[in-house]
Amino acid sequence: MFIPLSTDLSLSRKPVVTRTLVGLTVAMHFFMVALAKTDPDLASAILSWGQIQGGPGFHWWGLFTAAFLHGGWLHLIGNMVFLWVFGPSVENRFGRVGYLGFYLAGAAVSGGAHALIEPMPAIGASGAIAAVTGAFIVLFPQTRIRCLWLLGLTIIHAPAWWVIGLGIIWNVLAAGFGMDRGVANIAHLAGYAFGIGLTMVLIWTHVFPRQPYDLLTAFRQAKRRRELRSATADLRGPTRPEQAVDKPQDERTEAMAQARAEVSRFMAEPDLPRAAKAYCAMLDRFADAPRSLLTLPRNMQYELATWLYAQGQYAQAADAFDRLLEVYPKDAEGDQIRLLLARAYSHRLGRPGDAVTLLDHVIESGGDDQLRTIAERERQALGQEK
Repeated sequence: MFIPLSTDLSLSRKPVVTRTLVGLTVAMHFFMVALAKTDPDLASAILSWGQIQGGPGFHWWGLFTAAFLHGGWLHLIGNMVFLWVFGPSVENRFGRVGYLGFYLAGAAVSGGAHALIEPMPAIGASGAIAAVTGAFIVLFPQTRIRCLWLLGLTIIHAPAWWVIGLGIIWNVLAAGFGMDRGVANIAHLAGYAFGIGLTMVLIWTHVFPRQPYDLLTAFRQAKRRRELRSATADLRGPTRPEQAVDKPQDERTEAMAQARAEVSRFMAEPDLPRAAKAYCAMLDRFADAPRSLLTLPRNMQYELATWLYAQGQYAQAADAFDRLLEVYPKDAEGDQIRLLLARAYSHRLGRPGDAVTLLDHVIESGGDDQLRTIAERERQALGQEK
């Protein structure tokens, strides 16, 4: 049994929708608790009106209103902790409007599945939150989650696929064997399926930019490794053991994963000086590895690059920003990053040609007028007016 406390991801924008959903849900619970003491009949009527139930008691609005009603403080706190931890990163990728629509759709899908299969009425946001955590495991499967492990009262750091995967497995077992009576396991599973399925489709159709460590990319990389392993085995012939060839590569891949995890752990604490030191050591150690494999998740890479720049480590900061732009070329803040990187190249690193290339990109992108004006001034200052 564990309680998630935080992730090792940083955000480029405030999680306004997540905070609003948490605030509204908590406020609604306070209201219902107070109303139950002053007017129990009215409180019971509101609960009956807002819950989700199949058969003759079904009302379409219950697909949404049930997500804002809870059966007790433990029910409420458990759901809100998961939403508070996993929601902001998912909101950051979906955008505020998209995330709100996704959350409400997750509530409707999970509530509808419950109404179709289970005869008992249900309330709670857990189905919608299951959709959010399902999206998280697709977008950030290797992200480290800081958890309180209740059995030993210790803090552990575990990958998202393990933390969320345990929850999915438990709900499958509970639904299959009739465990956890009174818990809407079908709603949870429907929420997970909706969140995972929709997010995979959004990545597959390139609505979301591909990241080097999202779940779809991980599956494709695993397939390529299997194909490469098979092709190598055919070339080697049957007399040489496959392990002799695969082991060095597997060890190197594991070492890179451990180095990335160390950087992520320091940033989660947060301890940016140690994170930067570990990051630079990782780049030195695996200098011949593909650049994308050593690029951190977008927000983490951005935060680390910005910190390096502020510390005057301009060469390291420029490399970190350059890696970010290489992996996320359509980033929403891409032009701002290119301007900062151009200044580092021209004023700090003696690379005016690289600066001009970046400034040209900003000028020709047709983006923000203010950024384009700044880029044109920078070009004039470099004597490279277009």
